[in-house]
Amino acid sequence: MMQPTAEKWSVADLFSCGGGTSSGFARRPEFQIVGAVDLELAKPSGGVGASGCNATYLENLGIEPHSRDIMTFSPTEFSRLSGFEKGDLSVLISCAPCTDFTRTKPTNHSLDTKQNSLVGRSADFVEELLPEIVFMENARELINGKFKHHHDDFCQRLRGLGYDVKSEIHLLSKFGLPQSRERAIIAASRIGPIKTLSDLWDGRRLSEAATVRSALSRLAAWQALGHSDPYGESYSGMTDAVRDRIHATPKDGGSWIDLARDPQKRTLLTPDCLNRWESGRHGSHPDVYGRMWWDRPAPTIKRECGHVGNGRYTHPVEDRLLTVREMATLQGFPFDYRFISLSISNRYRHIGDAVPPLIAYQLSALAKWMKTGIRPSISDMVMPNTCLSIADIFETASSSR
Repeated sequence: MMQPTAEKWSVADLFSCGGGTSSGFARRPEFQIVGAVDLELAKPSGGVGASGCNATYLENLGIEPHSRDIMTFSPTEFSRLSGFEKGDLSVLISCAPCTDFTRTKPTNHSLDTKQNSLVGRSADFVEELLPEIVFMENARELINGKFKHHHDDFCQRLRGLGYDVKSEIHLLSKFGLPQSRERAIIAASRIGPIKTLSDLWDGRRLSEAATVRSALSRLAAWQALGHSDPYGESYSGMTDAVRDRIHATPKDGGSWIDLARDPQKRTLLTPDCLNRWESGRHGSHPDVYGRMWWDRPAPTIKRECGHVGNGRYTHPVEDRLLTVREMATLQGFPFDYRFISLSISNRYRHIGDAVPPLIAYQLSALAKWMKTGIRPSISDMVMPNTCLSIADIFETASSSR
């Protein structure tokens, strides 16, 4: 528990995971994290505490999240245990799980699960705690998918409480994240008109695309200064069969499709990939066992990014999975963020589950703007010690915001 101070704007985080969103606020001096909660689920079969993300949160944020189920953990108990009262919070972050909204899960086209009701449960916390500002990040399907009524009900409830609410869908590479990550962001304010990422970036653009090459080269420059982290420099191992498959995959963007086109290399395919090739049903599978491209943003980094067979997570030229630190860099984490789990799979999950801190830092700039009425400068948009630099952003025109 950390008591809020009069000098700081207090922030609480529901579904705090490894601290990606919280760090975007905690690394801005005006804010102070006063409470967080996460049940630490890795997989449904893993059970409570299996992901170990609360230890990573504690290591980096200095607060141990409550390991509680949001559906049974009351807002009043959360505030009491965290040391703040109704109306004290400047910001409430509630990034409910996106797994059962996203289009990448086939059953989401037909099955509205109990997990989706966590969006509505978030509205219960808003109603009880009455924070000044609320942020929610999720898959784009929360806004435009088959079960978008969860989003609509959430926004309607907040408007009924006096909040100005706005929802947007963004490709986050537009904002300096070196990743093709399309996400829904909902922002709400009861202290005046809402400000959004569109407002923050109005009249501003990236000087060039954020790419795997630019991100990893900046990480390499940081490491060349003598920084090291054994937890971050590791990566999951591979069997001999997987290593042979990756070695044969063309560098800089190759995938199993390239192997399938070559009869002499086709024997290196998994049975599933071979079946897909022979049946012509490639679907989204060209990304599995694929290499990233140097000069493009990375693909979307997901929670199971800890194996080359789960997506295009292989290094552009080296025959290996990206390291924990490299993956975290592409997810917008500061270079010095520590992932301390003894389970390397969980370290990758803490990265893939996160809201990119680089983007969360921009959300904290929005909160600061709404609190002070002063539009953030370019330097105030860029999270220090990440793959995004102040020099990457330039003014294109006078802002109308």
